[in-house]
Amino acid sequence: MPKKLLLACLSALTIMSAAAQSPANEKPAVERSTPFDEPENGASRLLLMKNGNTLFFTFTRKKGINVTVYTPAHQALPLINSRVSSWKNKKMGAAKLEGFFEMNGQAVVFLQQYVHRKPCLYRFLFDGKTGKLVEEKLIGDLPRISFGQGYAIAFGGMKMPDFSVKKDPLSDYYAVTMLNSRAHETGERLRVIHFGPDHKIINDGYFDTPAGNYKYINLADMHVNGSKSVFLAAFAYNTRASGGKDSRFAIGILPAGSNTFKSALLDHTDDLKLRNAALKFNPADSNIYLLTTVYPKSPGAEAIMSRDNSIKLALMMNVVNPQTLALKRHYFVKHPMLDKYAQEHLKYKKKYQGVIQDFNLNADGSVQLLMEEMDVIVHTYTSTSGSGASSTSTTVTTRLGEIGISQLSPAGKETGGYAIAKAQEARVALDIFDLNKRNQSNWNFRGKGITGNNLSGFYSYDFFRANQKDYIIYNDYAINKENDNENYRSKKKVNFAGKTNTICAIYDGKDISKTYLYGEPQGNESRFSQMEMISRQDDGRSFATMMIERKGREKRAYIVWVKL
Repeated sequence: MPKKLLLACLSALTIMSAAAQSPANEKPAVERSTPFDEPENGASRLLLMKNGNTLFFTFTRKKGINVTVYTPAHQALPLINSRVSSWKNKKMGAAKLEGFFEMNGQAVVFLQQYVHRKPCLYRFLFDGKTGKLVEEKLIGDLPRISFGQGYAIAFGGMKMPDFSVKKDPLSDYYAVTMLNSRAHETGERLRVIHFGPDHKIINDGYFDTPAGNYKYINLADMHVNGSKSVFLAAFAYNTRASGGKDSRFAIGILPAGSNTFKSALLDHTDDLKLRNAALKFNPADSNIYLLTTVYPKSPGAEAIMSRDNSIKLALMMNVVNPQTLALKRHYFVKHPMLDKYAQEHLKYKKKYQGVIQDFNLNADGSVQLLMEEMDVIVHTYTSTSGSGASSTSTTVTTRLGEIGISQLSPAGKETGGYAIAKAQEARVALDIFDLNKRNQSNWNFRGKGITGNNLSGFYSYDFFRANQKDYIIYNDYAINKENDNENYRSKKKVNFAGKTNTICAIYDGKDISKTYLYGEPQGNESRFSQMEMISRQDDGRSFATMMIERKGREKRAYIVWVKL
C-alpha cells in the first residue's frame, strides 16, 4: 500500500475512533411516555419494578393516592385511584413518607401520620401489575403526644417519637424502628421489628447500650441483612441532669432467633459531638461503613464542611464488622485533591467546604464521597403599618452550590477529586445527607401558599457510575451550560426551576464534558427533571424520572426512561 494512502487510512481510523468516543456519541438514550399535565399539587414518586412495569404514584389531598402503571413497552394503563381509609384524605400533606420499595412483586409505601395526636405508621401494598391497592394496614403506633409534651420534648433537645423503615438492598426483608423518646426506661425507647418479604414479623427486640447507662438514645441508621440480622447505629448520650455529660456512638446487632440485641460502644467517639450519620453495607468485604459528621473539637477532626457560617463540621468514617461489632478502622476525611481542583478550575480562594450528601462503596473498599456546597440563609423582614406598628417576618433559603466528588482509598486517603460549578436556590432549609434519604423517604408536598411552594425536589443533583465514567445529573440554566468558564462566580444563580434544562456532566477520569440530557433547547424551551423522583434500575446505569417540558406558556410532563 502506498505510504500516503496508508497515512490517510490511519488518519481516518483515528478520526472515526475519536468520534466514537466523543461525548456527543456518549449521550444517554432517552425514551418518553405520552404527555400529561404536571401534578402541581401533592407529591409524586416513581418505582421501577422487576417485572418491567413502572409505577407512577401521586399522593393528593383530595383524591388520595393515584397510580398509573406503565408497561414494559412504556404504554400507560388507565389510572387507578385509591382513597385512604385510616385518616381524612385532606391530611395527606401532613403525612411523612418513611419508605417506598418493591417487595415480593408489590409496591410498598410506608406513611407516618398523626391520628388523634398519636404517631402511627401505615403500610400500603399495591399490585405491581395493576396498581390497585391490595392492603392498608396500621403496623405500629406510639403514645399520644399532647401539645405540652411535644413542646417539652423539643425544648429538652430530644427527638420527637418517630418511625424509620429500612429495606435490605439485596433482598425483600426490611425492618421498622419505633423511637419512643417518652419511655421511662432507656431500654424501652428504641424498638426494632424485623419483617420478611411476606410482611410477617420474624424478630422483635429493644436496643440498649451494653451497660444501659445512657438515658437518651436516637437512631442514626440501620442495615437489614436478609433474614439473618438487623444492624443498628445510634447516638447515645447523657446530659448534666441525667448522670453526667457524655456521648458516643453505640452499635448493635439483632440476630435471627434472638430478641436481644448484642451491642457495643465505639470508644473512639467518646465525647465527640456527633451531628448526622448514614451507613451502608459493602457485600464485597462484608463490612458496615458508618459515615458521620462531627463538630471539630477533637484531635484530627479538621473542619472540611460548612452548612452555614455557624456550623463547621469534620467528617469521620467508621468501618465495622457487623457480626462481631469490632471496629476495623476509622479515619477523618481530608480531600486536598478536591480542594486543589476547586482552586485551580473553579477559582476558589479558600478550600472546598461542601457538605456530605451521600457516598458510594466500591468492591475494592474504596469510597466515593458525593458533596455539595450548602449555605442556609435566614432572611428577616420588618414592615410598618399605617398606624406605625411594626412587624417582622422570616424566610429561609438554601444555596445548593458547587458539586464535589472525592475518591478515597480503602485506607481513607484521597486518590482523586473534582468539582462542577453550579448555583441553585431552594426556598426551604435543607440539611446534610439529603441525597442519601430523599428518594426513599421524605417528600416535598406541593400546593398553594408558602408551604406548598417548596420546589427543592428539582434541585441538587444525582450521581451514577457506568461505563467506567461518572455521570452527574442536575438542572441548570442553558446560559450556564454554554458558559465554558469554570469560575463559579460566572454562573448565574438558578432560582426558577421552570427555566432550566437537565444537564448530564460526564467525567472520564481526566476531563468533564456536558450535554443536554433531553436535547438542546431552542429559543425559550426548557426540559427539566424532578430529581427527587429518580428511580434506579439494579444495573446502576438506567433510571426513570419525570421530565417537564416548557415551550413558552405551554407546559407538559412526561415519564422518561434513561440509559447511560
